[in-house]
Amino acid sequence: MVMFETYFLKFYVQVANYCRDRIHSALAEELEVIMANLNDGSSKDNCEEQWRRAFSKCFLKVDDEIGGKASLEPVAPETVGSTTVVAIVCSLHIVVINCGDSKALLCRGKEPMVLSMDHKVSM
Repeated sequence: MVMFETYFLKFYVQVANYCRDRIHSALAEELEVIMANLNDGSSKDNCEEQWRRAFSKCFLKVDDEIGGKASLEPVAPETVGSTTVVAIVCSLHIVVINCGDSKALLCRGKEPMVLSMDHKVSM
């Protein structure tokens, strides 16, 4: 049993490291598309919807890369994944998105404020 867990542990680390190294650049790619659409007037979505779309596409892109669907070698077997939480701090807003059970908290003084909700599988 320990051998089985150790075997998959290396993939969890590889996936976590890949996400750490890639999420920000994948998000930047999606934000460039949004900015281009804003500049040419083709986007009619509000700001919140644009952030949702950018993060969704970013997460799906990285997931496809990890699983080898994006014409890359897979980083890990299909059964291995990761959770993530990303926060973008802007001058007027904090944009937070999570996938899975990662949680974002903002602490002001002694009072924590939860900025994300867990995603649980429902059947």
